[in-house]
This record gives sequence, C-alpha cells and structure tokens, in this order.
Amino acid sequence: MTSLRPALLLLALAAPMALGSETERFRFPVAGLVVDSAEELVWQRCSLGQAFVEGRCEGEAADVTLAEAETYAEAQSSRDCPWRLPRFFEMRSLMREDNRADVAIDTTAFPDTPRGWYWNQASAGGHSQQDCFVDFAGNGRTRCNMAGEFHVRLVMEQQETTGACRAPGNDR
Repeated sequence: MTSLRPALLLLALAAPMALGSETERFRFPVAGLVVDSAEELVWQRCSLGQAFVEGRCEGEAADVTLAEAETYAEAQSSRDCPWRLPRFFEMRSLMREDNRADVAIDTTAFPDTPRGWYWNQASAGGHSQQDCFVDFAGNGRTRCNMAGEFHVRLVMEQQETTGACRAPGNDR
C-alpha cells in the first residue's frame, strides 16, 4: 500500500479542476501542501517555523534574512521536490482583496498566515518586481526594495514534483 501512495499523490497533484471559486482553486493532496490549480504551483500551507497539525499551522512563523531564506529553500529542495522561494507575481497571486478579511489570503488554504512581509526570489541588482515583497495583512500590500527579516513560504512547479513530496517541517 505504501508504494501506491506516491502514485496516488501524483494523480491528485495532476488532476484537473474547475477554477470557479477559491475553494475549487486550491486542493490538499497531502497534509501541509496545497495545490494552486490556477497557477499550477504546489505551496507550503504553513510558513517557516510553523508545522501543519490537524488543519492549523502551529508555532510562530520565523523572520529570517534573505540569505537565511535562500539557504532554507536550498536545504529543503531535492530532485523529487524542487522547493524554492516564490517569484513576486506568484506570491502576489495568493493575495485576496477582500475588505472584510483580517488577512488577504485564503485562510482555508493557508491557515494561521501571520501579518508581515514574505520573501520572494531576489534579482541580481536593480529595481524590479523581483525586489518586491508581499504582506497579507488586512487587504494586502506590496512594497519594493526593502531589507530586513521576513517570513518564508516555499513553492514548486506542479509539473516538477514526483508526488513523493512532503511539506517542509511536516516530516512526522
């Protein structure tokens, strides 16, 4: 049965789905992972420092430097699970503009998302969207050319995963 699990996960990750609502946009094939059917990406449900337990992200999201975020992404990545920092437009695509929301992200797909900035891939010099950051507080906001310590949520291309991936921090 355990040898069947990677094959079933691969089918779950690749299965097409209607994109009529946020609920349909996100699928949950494995604890701690969410498939974004609209963008064809697989995301961590929780931020670095948190673990997905019984539908929640437990623990406190870490604030790290860009170098630490890049090191973390590299350490989690493998040939089978090519985790990486998201590109700005990928992270921005998760932003929900809902004046009633406490956080500007789907909290079913990404529970316990903290307020605060998130790292994305940085460009090599010069201002570009690669130097921008996303904050899911309130209605959400973006800002560019910042330095400091921010949160991390890793992503990978849906078609690049073998289906044997687990969410970083959810190895139990």
